[in-house]
Amino acid sequence: MKYKNIYSAIHNFGTSFTSLMNYVDEDYVIDELVKIHGKGEDVEVNWLTREFKPENLITPRIEKSIVYWGDSLEKHLSSQNVELAKLQSLYFRWPARKRKFMLALDDRGKEYKIYVNESK
Repeated sequence: MKYKNIYSAIHNFGTSFTSLMNYVDEDYVIDELVKIHGKGEDVEVNWLTREFKPENLITPRIEKSIVYWGDSLEKHLSSQNVELAKLQSLYFRWPARKRKFMLALDDRGKEYKIYVNESK
């Protein structure tokens, strides 16, 4: 396990989740996330529990995507020498009127925050 790899591992995962690679049922998941965010809502995915917020705005497409990406999470992290068991939390967050980012907390209490698919 290399703790220093957590930044790149969560960045790559978050970038993939918010990219055009995330295509489910003939449409892009990011388009649905943009619609929710455009309504002034905070968007959040807890990758350890696979919970989505706001719960009342989850769509079948978003739900399928979370299951798909969640199922590949451990393999994705381990390919970059990061053990999922060493993460106490892992979130995708997109606060209203702000930039999207991934946020993790390791078993030592260190926080990792990195922006994904954003330009300053």
